[in-house]
Amino acid sequence: MRTIRCPRFLLRLFILNFITTCTRAQSEHLSPEFILRGVTLSVKPANELERGSELKLICTANVSYFGSNSPLLRFSFFKEFNKLNSVYILQTNTSNQVEYNVTKARASHTGRYQCDVTAKDQYRDSSPQMITVKGIQTPELIVDKHAVTQGDEVSITCSAKEESGVLTFVIRDGSNIIYQEASYTAKMQKNHSLKSPGLSKLSCSYFINLGSDILYSNVSNVVSVVVNELDLTPTITVLPSTEVIEGDTVNIICDVEGNYQSSPRLTLSKGSRLFQISDRKKEYKAVVTAADSGRYECSVMVNNVEKTANANLTVKELFSKPVLTLTPSEVFERQQFTVTCTSSDFASERIGSHDVKYTIYRYNQALSSTDGTYRDTASTETNGNYTCTAQVNDTIKWSHLMIFTAKVLVSRPNITVLHDVILGQLFQIECYSDSGSFPITYTLKRNHSRLSIITVSRPSQKAIFNISIRFEKEINEFTCEAQNNGNDSVQMSGALSAQVIVPVEKPNLMTIPEADNVVEAEEVKFVCSVRKGSLPITFKWYHDDNHRPVHTVTEKKDHATYSLPSASSMHSGTYYCEALNQGVEKVEKSNHIVVTVRMANWKKGLIIGVCLLVVTGLVLAFLLRHRAKRGKVSVSDGVGIWSKRPPAVDSSEVVDLDEHEELNVEYTEVLHPQTADPTQVPLRKGTDTVYSEVRNPL
Repeated sequence: MRTIRCPRFLLRLFILNFITTCTRAQSEHLSPEFILRGVTLSVKPANELERGSELKLICTANVSYFGSNSPLLRFSFFKEFNKLNSVYILQTNTSNQVEYNVTKARASHTGRYQCDVTAKDQYRDSSPQMITVKGIQTPELIVDKHAVTQGDEVSITCSAKEESGVLTFVIRDGSNIIYQEASYTAKMQKNHSLKSPGLSKLSCSYFINLGSDILYSNVSNVVSVVVNELDLTPTITVLPSTEVIEGDTVNIICDVEGNYQSSPRLTLSKGSRLFQISDRKKEYKAVVTAADSGRYECSVMVNNVEKTANANLTVKELFSKPVLTLTPSEVFERQQFTVTCTSSDFASERIGSHDVKYTIYRYNQALSSTDGTYRDTASTETNGNYTCTAQVNDTIKWSHLMIFTAKVLVSRPNITVLHDVILGQLFQIECYSDSGSFPITYTLKRNHSRLSIITVSRPSQKAIFNISIRFEKEINEFTCEAQNNGNDSVQMSGALSAQVIVPVEKPNLMTIPEADNVVEAEEVKFVCSVRKGSLPITFKWYHDDNHRPVHTVTEKKDHATYSLPSASSMHSGTYYCEALNQGVEKVEKSNHIVVTVRMANWKKGLIIGVCLLVVTGLVLAFLLRHRAKRGKVSVSDGVGIWSKRPPAVDSSEVVDLDEHEELNVEYTEVLHPQTADPTQVPLRKGTDTVYSEVRNPL
């Protein structure tokens, strides 16, 4: 394998170039070429100047940079904080100061100015400077005509040549504004038609919107224009008369008089209704009815100038509009009803009441009727929309529409209870019928006696009665009566049937065995019972002052038991119970029982026996110790006796003692007779034989 070696000078050159590049990159990263420190805007000659003065805005950038090459700076001047709408922009790297010059300042130059500078990724802006240009030019108004005919146009020009910016011009005729327009050329021209005859006084003004403020100019010169009235007069004629009777034919002629050049446009109208007339006949012809009465207008228009003439037409009714009535006003199913169609007024000079023919309709189907009367029995088939017509010759008039619906007699009511019925507490009884037209009157009765009455007028309304009872059997004494058409519609419900909840009475607590006979390790039963109360009943037992029950059970009977299988001393204390069902508002506690658990008999005997043994042992120990201290053993006929301290003896009778022993000697008690030791030397005192003493000094 061949190894290629790189010359040392090339390796050194590569390393040097790498280090130089890294150093330069690090230097460029840590130290920028320049720093844009701030921007200042100055105004010359002053922030407040007169109109026409020269205005100079100077923007200066405070820049620090390395070397002799200054950075490329972008200057921008803007107004009213709107950076997107600059008034002047310049880029330069030769100077850090740029000027924006206005040779002749105008009112439109008023506002708040700022400048900003951008260089690469650096940006600074100046503080705002308020510049106010005093004075605003008064506009000039010019018209091309000073005398016109009504409807002719006049060319109006309003200008303010010395102003700049956006000017909004307003043209007035007297005090009325007739036109308004914004212009960028300091000039506005408008062609306007003068329609009112007389003298028009035209003027103009303008305003400049500066954003934060609005500048208004003075009013221009006033130019008077004479408007001559157009010689044009419309006429309207009604034939045969302006007062006619229904069925008559009426001609209405609309025409125009005067000296005019252009062809006029004629129209005939009544309110919003426009009638067709031809330029040749210029008339409208029709057989009229009472609805054709009113104000008719003939209008003529030339050069956008309109003139009118009016005429009032009165059409008397040949007969009045028929009225449809139904009797009686409220009809229940299976009742007779009558529909009548009549007209009350007639033009007696033309017709009589016998000339009117009536027809009654149900759902636009004609019903048999000769005199404008229709009779039938109310049912679902007779319900519907009824109308009628009155007719004389070709004149037909319709009545208003009447919707007839036969009322439904109330059905037999239902009587139920809402929620639970608790003895002695208020509960609610509801009466309702499945069918029947409103209003329906419900009466709650008890043993056929009225208790309360409620009238229901709409489906959302309910007949609900608040009642209470004292005995369970009283629940079946209630009935409900409903009627919606007097006594003939009375319906009676059945008797109320509902379960009555009887609240439990104060419970009673007892124990088995009795509380004072409870023995340790025996079973104790706590029986909680009530005399009265609806099932199921919940029983709770409590021990001492503990607010949480030691046992809870629900039973379908009037008592329950809580048992302690093996009583102990910890079960001693005060017990009580509570009983509750759905009807209980306030839970009452039972009587309190104090239970004391006594010790078992075998324990008592054991303790007594142990005590006796202990006492006996103590007595025996005491006696033995006492004899050991004071007695000695004597033998008489083989029976052990308590020894007594020997009386003083003669020196001849005393056994020699060691001279170092004490003379006061206690003798040991001997509890059994001892046989004579042949080695012992008997001591005689009198006739008794006494064995030698064993001296055990204590």
